[in-house]
Amino acid sequence: MNTDNLTTAGEELSSLEKVKQGLKDIFGQTTDLAVVSVHVGQYEGLLCYLTTMTSTDFITGKIVKELSLSEDKEQLSKEETFRELEDCHFSGLKHETLQNMEDSSNKMVLGYAAIFVDGLPLVLAVDVRSLSSRSVEEPTSQNVVRGPKEGFTESADTNMSLIRRRFNNVKLRFEKFELGYMTHTAVYIAYLDGEVEEHILEQVRERLNSAYIDSLFDSGRIEDLLHSKGKSMQLFPTICNSERPDAVCSYMINKRIAVIVDGSPFVLIVPSIFTDFFKSPEDEYQWFVIGSFARYLRYFAFILSLIVPGLYIAVTSYHQELIPSILLTSIAAQREGIPFPAGIEILLMEITFEILREAGTRMPRIVGQTISIVGALVLGEAAVQAGIVSNINVIVVSLTAISGFVAPIYTFGAKVRFFRFGMIILSSLIGLYGLVLGCCLLMVQLTRIESFGVPYLSLFSKWDKRRVT
Repeated sequence: MNTDNLTTAGEELSSLEKVKQGLKDIFGQTTDLAVVSVHVGQYEGLLCYLTTMTSTDFITGKIVKELSLSEDKEQLSKEETFRELEDCHFSGLKHETLQNMEDSSNKMVLGYAAIFVDGLPLVLAVDVRSLSSRSVEEPTSQNVVRGPKEGFTESADTNMSLIRRRFNNVKLRFEKFELGYMTHTAVYIAYLDGEVEEHILEQVRERLNSAYIDSLFDSGRIEDLLHSKGKSMQLFPTICNSERPDAVCSYMINKRIAVIVDGSPFVLIVPSIFTDFFKSPEDEYQWFVIGSFARYLRYFAFILSLIVPGLYIAVTSYHQELIPSILLTSIAAQREGIPFPAGIEILLMEITFEILREAGTRMPRIVGQTISIVGALVLGEAAVQAGIVSNINVIVVSLTAISGFVAPIYTFGAKVRFFRFGMIILSSLIGLYGLVLGCCLLMVQLTRIESFGVPYLSLFSKWDKRRVT
């Protein structure tokens, strides 16, 4: 034991009055600080904790009761009394021995109770966290018809337990990090020892250790910190997220690393590639043919959501000869009297739909869905009747919007909407040439992206491990 540390600690822990004053200086006038005078064996002591991090019943049943039992023991010195509490009475609870006020206050913020003995330069910090949290419920963003109905919660301990229950394997590892110099949020990485690439694991550790942020309340905040720096700006997400324990475990079996943030129900998966954003856990729970068909259908829907509006603008504005005569006559009849060109018409409807989608998301759940459906129907019908847009335009925008929501990962669909507007603008300017140019630029971007050294399009090209750095 370091004598210098004990000397310094002795000054601030020399008496219970100095301890009280030190706690007051650190915590100020906060109302959730409890400083209770107790008897620790035959000696005066203090029991200090934050009421917002535990319950009174837990403190009374687990801590105060044990302190009172120590009075029945024969006369012991302060050091012997302290060791008896540590080795016997609180051996079943997580605890630490501290030597100064700063460490003690930091532990109290994390949900520990600090036990001080008058004149003893040691502090016993006992874990007394007893917080109410949301129960394990069905995921809200990644639903399946067949499969487990459990979803992650905001508690990191619960989330790690959900993962551990699915891995009866001693290779499962959890490592803890602390991010946010204001919030000190716990971040954990989970992986199977011996299965993940060591250099990828080291990159994740390095980026978490070097992260410098003021606060962390959700895993989305650290996605940018973990994003791989590719050869160019990356407009597609390189980190997948999931609130399904079965999906995360499936990724971990495939040599991935899970990043769990305390306070967030979304667990990050690194590295992630293009195909990960089209996988659904349900694909593995049904017949292989059906699962494969559903996955390929998502790829097709992704292509539709990208090119359908631009293709409609290009062929109706620049390349009418590509449209069958009967269909062309029908489209021309519908567009008769429309005051806007096809490009402006599509942009107006796309922007209107985005406003409705955002309003439906932000409004209270009771009225949000109603507003979205009624708003889309009423505005669409009214716009057609007023001669602002055509019926075929409503069909194109609706098909595009529905196709954009087929991807199981919501964040990926948001990126698709961004590129769709680019395709619309290019098609409005130079027709099919602009659409082809946009697709080529998109493919170039996809081929240049890497996630922790793994090519983004690994499914479509051979993964050479020698180039992964």
